[in-house]
Amino acid sequence: MKNILTITLSVLFANFLFGQRISDYHKPNFEEKHFETRMVKADNPLLNNYDVKFYKIDINATNTTKAISGNCTVNAVVVNNPMSTLVLELINSLVVDSVFINNVKLISTHTNDEITVNLPSSFSVGTSFSAVVYYHGTSTGSGISNGNSPTWGSQITWTLSESYHAKDWFPCKQVLSDKADSVYVFVTCPNTLKVGSNGLLKNVVTVPGNKLRYEWKSYYPINYYLPSIAVSNYQEYNIYAHPAGITDSILIQNYLYPNSGYLPYFKAVIDLTPSFIELLSEKYGMYPFKNEKYGHCTAPIGGGMEHQTMTTLSSFDFELVIHELGHMWWGDNVTCSNWQDIWVNEGFATYTHYIGLQNLMTQADADLMIVTTQDDVMADPGGSIYVPLADIMDEQRIFDYRLSYEKGAAIIHQIRFILNDDVLFYNILKNFQQTYVGSVASATDFKNTLETMSGIDFTDYFTQWYYGEGYPTYNIQWSQQANNVGFILNQTTSMPAVTPFFKLPLELKFAWTGGDTTLRFDNTVNNQLFNVTIPHVIQSIQIDPNNWIVNKVGSILLNTSENVWENEINIYPNPVIDYLNIDIPEDYLSKNITFSIVDITGKQLKEITPEKKALSVDLRGLQNGIYFIQNTLNSKPFKFVKTTE
Repeated sequence: MKNILTITLSVLFANFLFGQRISDYHKPNFEEKHFETRMVKADNPLLNNYDVKFYKIDINATNTTKAISGNCTVNAVVVNNPMSTLVLELINSLVVDSVFINNVKLISTHTNDEITVNLPSSFSVGTSFSAVVYYHGTSTGSGISNGNSPTWGSQITWTLSESYHAKDWFPCKQVLSDKADSVYVFVTCPNTLKVGSNGLLKNVVTVPGNKLRYEWKSYYPINYYLPSIAVSNYQEYNIYAHPAGITDSILIQNYLYPNSGYLPYFKAVIDLTPSFIELLSEKYGMYPFKNEKYGHCTAPIGGGMEHQTMTTLSSFDFELVIHELGHMWWGDNVTCSNWQDIWVNEGFATYTHYIGLQNLMTQADADLMIVTTQDDVMADPGGSIYVPLADIMDEQRIFDYRLSYEKGAAIIHQIRFILNDDVLFYNILKNFQQTYVGSVASATDFKNTLETMSGIDFTDYFTQWYYGEGYPTYNIQWSQQANNVGFILNQTTSMPAVTPFFKLPLELKFAWTGGDTTLRFDNTVNNQLFNVTIPHVIQSIQIDPNNWIVNKVGSILLNTSENVWENEINIYPNPVIDYLNIDIPEDYLSKNITFSIVDITGKQLKEITPEKKALSVDLRGLQNGIYFIQNTLNSKPFKFVKTTE
């Protein structure tokens, strides 16, 4: 967090009320994730034998220790034939007391963080079964933690399972593509405590020994890493959202530190949550879990974690609250289908902050956020958003803040720019949510939705910005003759060996005394020539004035000695397979320019006299190799390579 040493009282209050929006955009520890590098351990293929339908976690816990005990029920159906062995994941430091399959106690082994049960007879495809695991102990894994809030004086036990840590506290199947249809989380604890979890609190049962059992139930599909518990002596503070399209309200249930100063300190920000839900229901489609709730549990973590219907977070500010709420759509309702595509979760949740600022604060606040984000992306020259397969066990790489979060948000901003239609942009987001509701999806799935609804081919864009690396630095050489402004647009890239060119539209702002205009150009090749009519004497040109693109600006040079469009010829593609395109300044046509193609010995192979500005030369008869194209008005030859691939 950045500190401001001298600040007025009004700005201090604004920072507090609106999540430190003025001084604190970049949070390197923005969300609580488990930044570990694990030994690569392939999924056990036996996990693919069944599809989980239901989890019931029924455990004893308290707020002073990580020790837990109880049982977990897993209802599933066989999807591969035959299934003679059941495998569930559970960390070795928890002790398995017994395993029952369809109410029959069976012998099990517990090694390598896996429970293995050999069935007395094979289950055929379509067979439903129920497994109940009784267990106890103190987990050595980070999926369950215990600690205290030094500021607010509370002791808490909480869970945080993303990305591979659900097994640290309950038996499960850690495969992203297999969502359970529903989950029950029952926790028995001392009667001085409360337990927050998923779904609705259906019952609080008095248990002998001065204890209470909190019975939470959720009937929405849920991925393995999203069930959670938080146990402490919480105070409860409830508010309600009223998004358009429903007659009832949505409960926002907050379990907060009971310190008398806590709620007054954060109340203004917590009370923004209804407006966040109402806004995002408009932009993304109705809040996905409207029949249950949304809520927060406080715990001493390094940010927030988007547990389905009840986020766990450290404190409240504008950015953190709306980011985690954004995950209810991007991550919880629709979950990334593999950790390589964590962008589906984190890129969109990060961009949700921009949407919140733009609609609930000011455009200036949103601009500051996106410029800071873009600058952070360019703090390093490389890195792709897509996580390489070799890195999916490295949680530091999965949750790389610069790439998965910030670059992920920046390319969504660019997609919005390319579409140039906000109604279409938000309809695409809504359609994607509706198409993959309660399921999983990849970046390719989003690209397909994007292309189907927009009619635009985004293949190059994803190749360059999602799978590729780096960013462009733009350079312009321009001149003006009467009302004609000509310019050559050039870009260099920060990772040319990976992404040599970024094919993007680009806005340029042309300013003159007393006014300006911003125009949009499709930059499809390097050293591209443009000519535009502007009936004013141009004083300056600004690249990307509205900060849509991750880019740096190199040089913007006024050529006062000659008109750039009269002295530049552009050839592409290079290398070329079949046809070489030549862009010719119109002024050259009146001067009877001719072109000659020669080989490296100087032998002339072809002569062309163009009749229009754009010329396409058939080179299919040439052998692969290096050639030159010369012209009669400019002694400078252009080198190109003929190839077949």
